[in-house]
Amino acid sequence: MNVHNVLKLLHLVAVVVFLGDIVVTAVWRLMADRTREPRVMAYALRLVQVTDKYLLVPSVFALALTGMARAHLQGISLWAHPALAAGQVSFMLCGVVWQLTLRPIQARQLAMAESMGEADASFDEYLLLTRKWFWWGILAMALAFGSMALMTLR
Repeated sequence: MNVHNVLKLLHLVAVVVFLGDIVVTAVWRLMADRTREPRVMAYALRLVQVTDKYLLVPSVFALALTGMARAHLQGISLWAHPALAAGQVSFMLCGVVWQLTLRPIQARQLAMAESMGEADASFDEYLLLTRKWFWWGILAMALAFGSMALMTLR
């Protein structure tokens, strides 16, 4: 097994972890919110923080490092090929949406869920934030899957 194949394997594993994490996070977040139980919602939001820290962030670094290393070994300029450049921009924009929108909403919702009672009026505000999180999350997913498509189908 040569270096290129090892990098390709690591890159593919990182893709699976990255995309799997964002999809599974959305599913369990929305299912937890459907229970309307603050403890369940808070637990799901804490799990999102754990998976972001231990799965999402490391997979982002692995994707960037292995992708750049593979391109370098193959003599490919990542910014000279329109599809590769667009894929990188899409990947970066996904990160911007996550950092500037999704993470702050999740943090605010976690604080709300931890402080609300069973019949708390702030649940309506929480649900408004969930809708906002959902639509921004759809954008982040579209950017992530779009990046994969651009990089793969070039």
